[in-house]
Amino acid sequence: MSANELAISFIGPGEVLSAGITLPVVGIIVVALRFWLRSYQKAKLGLDDYTILVALFFVIGMSICLIYGAAKHSLGYPTPQLPNATPETQLTEIVPAQTLVELLDWIIWLLMIPANGLIKLSAIFLYRRLFVVNKGTTFDTITKVLIVICSLWTIAFWFATIFGCGTHFTNPWKPLMFIMECNTNMRLDGLMISDLITDAIVWLLPMPVVWRLKMQWSQKLYITGIFFLAAGSLVAAIIRLKVQLEISDGGYAAHTDVDLTLTILLYYSSLESGVALIAACLPTLHYLIARPPFRNPFSSVVSLLGINSLRSRGTSSSRAHDNTAPDTEILVTKKVSQSSHSGGSFVASEHVGHVYKLPHVEDGFELPLVPQRPAQTHTRISGKP
Repeated sequence: MSANELAISFIGPGEVLSAGITLPVVGIIVVALRFWLRSYQKAKLGLDDYTILVALFFVIGMSICLIYGAAKHSLGYPTPQLPNATPETQLTEIVPAQTLVELLDWIIWLLMIPANGLIKLSAIFLYRRLFVVNKGTTFDTITKVLIVICSLWTIAFWFATIFGCGTHFTNPWKPLMFIMECNTNMRLDGLMISDLITDAIVWLLPMPVVWRLKMQWSQKLYITGIFFLAAGSLVAAIIRLKVQLEISDGGYAAHTDVDLTLTILLYYSSLESGVALIAACLPTLHYLIARPPFRNPFSSVVSLLGINSLRSRGTSSSRAHDNTAPDTEILVTKKVSQSSHSGGSFVASEHVGHVYKLPHVEDGFELPLVPQRPAQTHTRISGKP
């Protein structure tokens, strides 16, 4: 396979620098806004927030590597040729620029694995925050299993990368004869395939829950769109996997430009992690997109889903606004009960002894308690007191 037979175009230094600068800047902004909104809404920080914060530092580290590699004319540039190169010297010698690319390749993988693992965990913890009301439900069990899987995936592949050449830790950036001892392609194939599969599972996980909610189709499509913005990271992962499989089939060291080919893998790895980090913050940042700031802090995606009542830590900030109705207390009991008055009604069911405080919601807005069975476990608020 010659260099021009790759299905994906080579990445130039300009694209490398653009990704290395844009992704961390946008990532810092969205994570900072996420934490600011938590403070503004007086919401308690959770594991979803802490894991995304740590992931941000790994994404920044990956971007620093991209910028440094491009600045040193290594990433995005063709591999310099050895003077008087022969098949033997190509196996036993390596130019400094290629050494740097191989070293950055090893470092970026060590940063990408925990970054992606933490982003997956942050998304799962957010789903649990939004959708898990009672322990022991199917969704509760699935998310717990995924937490274990993603944690083990992160640990296993991180150590597999560290010890990919046994205790010869410098082999990954030595001449080809040393790299061939590491069986790198098999490890990367397994890493990228499993990364893509777990990504798809995590990002698709909330879809069945969202589409069971009692709300308009337009609202369901809107929420689905927010979660599906993560598809950008899946596209990057698919492109990277395609290139890696071509490398494994053709033997990249002998038949492609090594530095340019590795640049493709590192570029799309950084793109995947950066886009996934941004996408993981978007459900929380829905409030800024949907309504002007300082109008109503209850307008985050959680309120659109109708579940903020289940996680409300207090509503003093919403009372400060004019024309805001006082909180409504709902006692959820074992038996389904219904009461009505001149302007509103509610139905509550199946949850014993919990009182949920709901800030004012608009007429006819439904607040499902999810996961739920049809016509059993939901709360409906209509009318204004």
